Amino acid sequence: MVEAHLPELEGEQVRYNGDTWEFTGTIDVKQNGNRIHAAARKPERVRGNTGTLNFTLDDPPASLNPGNLGNLRCELQQAANGAVLLVDRTHTADSYTLNSLSYD
Repeated sequence: MVEAHLPELEGEQVRYNGDTWEFTGTIDVKQNGNRIHAAARKPERVRGNTGTLNFTLDDPPASLNPGNLGNLRCELQQAANGAVLLVDRTHTADSYTLNSLSYD
């Protein structure tokens, strides 16, 4: 498990389960790189509800190395099956699909 801050995700918004969630930019890479947990909050709340958006790797076994993320960029995209994080590394790109939400 490794936590990282990705400024390019900070402020990005996604709709999930009828609510809008805004990324804080903090991610946590889990399960040998097969899952990404992204910290988020509801932007329309004054005090803001917080939660974690959970993304799962679309095409295992290729994934991030949770021990060493290296140089990467992450982009939020909207696909037919929902929100996707596209993680671009030096020689490869991986897609992670949003599949659940947990409230903090």
